[in-house]
Amino acid sequence: MNQTTYNVRVEYGAPETPPDSVITAVHEELARYDASVSSSPAGGLTVRLFLEADSAVDAGTRGVEYILGALLKHEVFQPHLMTGYEVITEEEFDRRLAEPLVPELAGMTEVAQITGTTTSRASQLRDRLEPYLVQELASGPVYLASGVRKFAAKEYNRTPGVRRTEIPLTPIERALLDSLAAAAAGTEVDAAGHQAVADAIEGVVGNGHQVQLHIQPADSEVTAALDTLLEHGLVRTRRIYKKEMQALDAGHENDLVVSLTGKGQRHSGTGTPATGASGQQDDR
Repeated sequence: MNQTTYNVRVEYGAPETPPDSVITAVHEELARYDASVSSSPAGGLTVRLFLEADSAVDAGTRGVEYILGALLKHEVFQPHLMTGYEVITEEEFDRRLAEPLVPELAGMTEVAQITGTTTSRASQLRDRLEPYLVQELASGPVYLASGVRKFAAKEYNRTPGVRRTEIPLTPIERALLDSLAAAAAGTEVDAAGHQAVADAIEGVVGNGHQVQLHIQPADSEVTAALDTLLEHGLVRTRRIYKKEMQALDAGHENDLVVSLTGKGQRHSGTGTPATGASGQQDDR
């Protein structure tokens, strides 16, 4: 049987965190397993190590045994204080590590952009967005952006009563929108139809559905095209996350990550426009 590398995490509580000298000793004891030792949310320690094993069960059993042995040796652990352990593959560990520490959030301005409507109209959706509410601040509600996008794609698009109007776009604006649509659909991003757009695109980042756009001069045609798409509420932008920068060469610190809004998806053809009671398509 081929062995797999697993990450084993053991948590245990204690009246107080052991001194640094003891933590260092435990770390050295488990160094052969690429271990890490840190403070635990329960007030004790979190110990992680990597093991090659035939199964997650085998890795968990051995990992807990090794960690327990090291802690007992240095008299910093009592079995009844262990609060639990987790076993995941190395691939899953890396995937979680690559995720942003804080998920993308959305206030009412972002809700309006995602749903392709005005902030006053977006404020009327608060009851329907309740499942995605993170916190109510003095400045207004804050939602999980992923939840708002899910709502926009699966529920709000079917709300009748607003007609779809076509937005005239220049060839370069259409090429940029089509490139973002390809990323949103998970297909190959190809802006060969317009060389300036092709030259500006560095690749896809984030969840694989966002386009990394190399920072452009303020007077460039790509910047003008992006500004137009932003003005119409078809796209949103953000800066490169710090963790994403680790995989990039120097010179990309000011790049933008661009993705479609719900309105942008409908105008690019990646979303399914709803048909209202009058038979006309929604355009929010």
